[in-house]
Amino acid sequence: MDIRSLCVCEHISGGFDRVGVSSEVEVKSLPMLSVVQSIRGSYRVSVDGSPDTETGDMGVFIAPRQVTQRLSHIPSADGTMDAPWVFLDVEINRLYKLDDLYDFPVILPAAYNEEIFSLIHTIRTEKDFLTRLPALHRMVAILLACATPKSHVPEEVTRLRSYVENHYASPITPEDLARVLHCSRSAMYRRFRDYFGVSPSHYINSVRIRRARFLLTETDRSVGEIATAVGIPDAFYFARLFREITGETATDYRRKRR
Repeated sequence: MDIRSLCVCEHISGGFDRVGVSSEVEVKSLPMLSVVQSIRGSYRVSVDGSPDTETGDMGVFIAPRQVTQRLSHIPSADGTMDAPWVFLDVEINRLYKLDDLYDFPVILPAAYNEEIFSLIHTIRTEKDFLTRLPALHRMVAILLACATPKSHVPEEVTRLRSYVENHYASPITPEDLARVLHCSRSAMYRRFRDYFGVSPSHYINSVRIRRARFLLTETDRSVGEIATAVGIPDAFYFARLFREITGETATDYRRKRR
């Protein structure tokens, strides 16, 4: 595809230093593309059912959004680990998400390890967004250099997915989705289930709760603030929906994963 525009719409950076880690397997799915580096210690990682692979010291793994990651931590000799990361929301040609169009290797080629280390450091430490922007763009360029274009994805699937991901914080009606597909409401329901295997409300709620899980672990916002931010301002409904989808309360989810 000819890339005519590229927008780093959102990014979140973080990490931990000299932290004792558990060897238990962690299973998660995130709403943003993950770029994670093991500075000291290593990750054993499987992405979307791939074989387990170890990053090694300074190794970098990549995980697209909305796919299952299975991770376990392998500490260094002193039992601790250092690992920074950047989560990216990148939009191509004002329509596609970066990982709609490309597949990435689970482990980035080692030749990029030192540069990724420098880029993540800049992104984590520079307070001004404009100062961080060149590092973000360079990171995307590295990802593209290692990527493989995907086989054709139906444009209607991409339009629906992008619309929900860009508007989940506001009410989304069946009429909204029908307009995205340029079809009737009844035809929209048929196509949506054909594309995603679930109803529109089920898909939208799964996107909202996935985003809420991300915010619970990566920010200090209150549960009420997060519920409103993901488009579920009714606290009781949010609590019930979160438990139905995850099997635990939002507070317990945050406590276990922090």
